[in-house]
Amino acid sequence: MLHAVIMAGGSGTRFWPLSRQALPKQFLRLTSPRSLLEQAWDRVNGWIAPDRISVVAGISHLPLLKEHLPDLRDDRIYLEPSGRNTAAAIGFAALRLLEQ
Repeated sequence: MLHAVIMAGGSGTRFWPLSRQALPKQFLRLTSPRSLLEQAWDRVNGWIAPDRISVVAGISHLPLLKEHLPDLRDDRIYLEPSGRNTAAAIGFAALRLLEQ
């Protein structure tokens, strides 16, 4: 069964001064009225069922995540206790998917 994982972590340093710790790049609206995170959701939602789309994000960004992706199921939100880069986020998501 195919699943999609959107990585939405980040510390808000890549697009400084636009992004900040409280509003990292995935929540910015740069090229569209929709945020980068919403655009990622739109891309995968067209070919993966929403109940098989998961998002890995930092705990501190949960309110923003729910605001930007109101259709994302709570059991598909994987909150990292601390950011550890891409490989760790992928591994974390894979373990959570195996548990489910």
